[in-house]
Amino acid sequence: MAKDDGRRTWHEFDNYDQLGRKYGEAYLKELGMRYGMDPTDTRYQPEDRGSQENFDPDGLFEKEALRRANNDYDFRRSQEAARLYAGEEEYGFVDKKWSEMTDDEREQAGSRETHMANKEAKMIPSTRFANVPSSIGSLEDNFKANKFMVDTYKDEGLGDKDFIGYGNAEQRAAVKDYYVDLDRENLSPVGKEEEDVSTTPLSDKYAKKDAPLSKKAQEAQDFVGERIAAIKDGSFNESYRTIPTGLAPASSEALQEQMAEMRSGTQNIDVNEFAKQRDLRSNQLGQEFSQSMYNNSFM
Repeated sequence: MAKDDGRRTWHEFDNYDQLGRKYGEAYLKELGMRYGMDPTDTRYQPEDRGSQENFDPDGLFEKEALRRANNDYDFRRSQEAARLYAGEEEYGFVDKKWSEMTDDEREQAGSRETHMANKEAKMIPSTRFANVPSSIGSLEDNFKANKFMVDTYKDEGLGDKDFIGYGNAEQRAAVKDYYVDLDRENLSPVGKEEEDVSTTPLSDKYAKKDAPLSKKAQEAQDFVGERIAAIKDGSFNESYRTIPTGLAPASSEALQEQMAEMRSGTQNIDVNEFAKQRDLRSNQLGQEFSQSMYNNSFM
């Protein structure tokens, strides 16, 4: 710590306890002025101006200054986003009974009720920001809150200008934006391309509208589309092909052979047998199609 030559200011200290009376009053006054308060207001001055009585003997200035500081949006949003970003960690005293803990451990745990609740949950908010108050109820809370803002600004290189005292509006906003952006990135680890891909078939009413199908669902839809198109253009039934001579469709290669033999005068067509074979072939094709559709649905 630099030597105290009488020209130091409160924000050059790293610990609230180092301020003392000499710097404490300046610290309190600057806190109030930051939020629009006037430390020269007669409500906050000792009645006997000639005495050595401290500034704000009734604590009215301090109470109002802390109330306004507690509503500081940049700090409140910064510490909330920082804690959310840090997440949770395993509770350090999960295997200890309250009666077995030392005084220091009990102080860290808070209270017996808090300890029991944390033991049951096994997880607690990350202690990374344990020294940062969640609300400002004392001058020490405010000192720690401001140190959190200053250290973040400096350590993360959020600007070129020095963060002096409480900093300016742009500097405090930069700290807030830094933690808010970290928290948002933590909540959105998946790229946009992956977010738009549905993992359910179109029949799922919760599937995102117009989102691409999952791989299996797309394969199933392609299969159905191909079969329908094949049935419509006649290519699905490979045996039902048009004879080059323009004759009626034949149901099998055997029928085509019979037709050729008939034209050559060596054989007559058995119409009844032809009808029988046609029906058998039709049923077989229908069963094969149904089976293929059933098998594909479980791919």
